[in-house]
Amino acid sequence: MSHPVHPDLLVPGVRAIELAPGLPGLAFSHPAFSATLSLYGGQLLDFTPTGGQPLLYLSPASRLEDGKAIRGGIPLCWPWFGPHPQDAGQPQHGVARTALWTVSAVARSDDGFHVKLAGPRHGAMDASLTLQLGPGVDIALTSRNLGQDNITVSAALHSYLAVSDIRSIQLHGLGGARYHDKLSGDSATLPAGDWRFAAATDAVVQHAGPCTLADPGWQRHIAIGSSGSASTVVWTPWQQGAANMADLPDDGWQHFLCVEAANAGSDARVLAPGASHTLRQQLLLQAL
Repeated sequence: MSHPVHPDLLVPGVRAIELAPGLPGLAFSHPAFSATLSLYGGQLLDFTPTGGQPLLYLSPASRLEDGKAIRGGIPLCWPWFGPHPQDAGQPQHGVARTALWTVSAVARSDDGFHVKLAGPRHGAMDASLTLQLGPGVDIALTSRNLGQDNITVSAALHSYLAVSDIRSIQLHGLGGARYHDKLSGDSATLPAGDWRFAAATDAVVQHAGPCTLADPGWQRHIAIGSSGSASTVVWTPWQQGAANMADLPDDGWQHFLCVEAANAGSDARVLAPGASHTLRQQLLLQAL
């Protein structure tokens, strides 16, 4: 296939690539980092500081083929999160993950790259994405109501954060928050202090502030910020869940934790005609 990105948009340090037959992408090279963006799904797959460990986990068993969501990086869940609220025949987590996104602009600065993508339209809504790459990752997903009636949108920036070993990490900053456990169906309050992981977790946390993932194995923190969100989704399939996923190695669960800026559950947003909403997440690596 011919690459959909016009050569005039390819500033120094940006290359047009093909991730697999029919799946175009962009590769970014900067003195401080490298990164890979899939236009299929509008999905950032990799951001790795020079000489360091990757910020994001990408499953080596991901199925890079049309119609299949890519396991890892930052999948875009839009315009609904989880199953469709009325139609079980609709795809899990919406249509954005398996749509081809269009590059609107690419710019380079001393710090890195700024990228704008135009996404799919679903009904009377459309989506766009902005990415700031360097020194960390700043990603913003905007939903816009082009119709004449109110529309409800839920979404998530489904960030797979790479870790040395999930059994040794801690998540700071969510203690005392209310959460809904999607596995048990229960709602409760997180205990004060750090969150450590020892089993499968799928929780929608009522939390709008920053949090931090501490990884002693890689001697780093990941500072996590968000805006346009009052919910944070925290997910790990653990060993049993990973065994049921064909696109995740049996030991893959050890190497990531999903911490997602979201508009999930009661945090879904109602957009009036002509209105828009932006869901944003910032990820920054810091040494311990």
